[in-house]
Amino acid sequence: MGLLNKYLLRKATISITGLIIFAICVLLLERLLRIFQIVSNSVNPAQDASTMIVNLLPYYLGMAVPMALLLGVIITIDRFSRSSELTSALGAGVSLFHMTKPFLILAVLLAGITVIVEGYMQPVGRYEYRHAVHKVKQQSFTAALREGTFTSVGNRTFFAGTDKPAGAIGPIFIYERLTKSGEQTGLRITTASEGQLIVREESNEPVLQLTGGRASEISNTLTLTGDFSFEGAAMAGAASAEPFRVRGDDEREMTSAELFQNRSGAVNTNITTGANNSTLHLRIAKSVLLLILPFIAVPFGLNYGRNPSSAGIFIGIVLLVSLQKALEFGQNLGAKGSIPPWAGIWPTIAVVALFAFYIFRKSAYKMGQPPLTSVSHLMRDTGNWIKDGFIDMRQKLFQRSA
Repeated sequence: MGLLNKYLLRKATISITGLIIFAICVLLLERLLRIFQIVSNSVNPAQDASTMIVNLLPYYLGMAVPMALLLGVIITIDRFSRSSELTSALGAGVSLFHMTKPFLILAVLLAGITVIVEGYMQPVGRYEYRHAVHKVKQQSFTAALREGTFTSVGNRTFFAGTDKPAGAIGPIFIYERLTKSGEQTGLRITTASEGQLIVREESNEPVLQLTGGRASEISNTLTLTGDFSFEGAAMAGAASAEPFRVRGDDEREMTSAELFQNRSGAVNTNITTGANNSTLHLRIAKSVLLLILPFIAVPFGLNYGRNPSSAGIFIGIVLLVSLQKALEFGQNLGAKGSIPPWAGIWPTIAVVALFAFYIFRKSAYKMGQPPLTSVSHLMRDTGNWIKDGFIDMRQKLFQRSA
């Protein structure tokens, strides 16, 4: 590898690495608010929050890599062009394809990382994140009840006394509003000497297995309509303290190898073949897409002359976001069985590959203005038009006031 390629490789690596870190931090900000809400009553909030964040990193890494690769190459070529280094390299006989080789090396490396991240780290991380949330929710309700405070969940308000041996809590007081067709019909007050707390994963409602208690129902007219005692009962439905479910509840929790083995739906019958195969095609397509992006990013970053283009980053972001949505739409169609699983993914990749071939060939073998020069000029002219209109309006208002 020549000095020029090493120079471009070093510049692109710095830009892409910085963009990946920045993108992951930005994407995590929104999720952090929800994580803090989940662990607010946890016994060990710092450790639980750290576990959730670590398990979310592969998911956000998969989202950040394509964007970072595209923007990193555009920024590198843009700086290379603005400093007249690109003109010097072309004048010395170095072809545009030769200068694209360092970016292809990075694309191959990132494609290999994406195969591992999308195919193995993301499914396992998604499951571990859900497992951690399930565990923290149980701990959170237990901590809230054991603090001796009133805790409201749905139409029930719980209160528990001090801790008891073997993880039991009590005495317990439960105030419940009885409703029918959206209207309150009465109240139910339940007391018990002790209970065991479990939390339903789906509804986030606590299930209390009560021992030695009494329940009374009161109508809206303050009439006692029911009164009974019990040795054992379960509020909000009977449940047992079973461990968290095994991995593989949906296709997003299955590794690529497991999806490949389940192509016919014989291994995991809970997942349809359409959802299984469309997810497998999408993961492979994301890696292939990274090999195409340098041939789009290089033309987008080209600048010649004294009027450099600045539309590459904007158009690149719009293109990549639109492509991501198109692939997700195709995957959904394949998962529903509306089209074959491959038909929702690979035609889109083929169109992108043809576009990359066309725009790169035009830039490499037909010297002229960069592909996005007209777009940049349009953006500049539109900005000047808005600016001039604003200045004229301000002058007219000033003249009227004078």
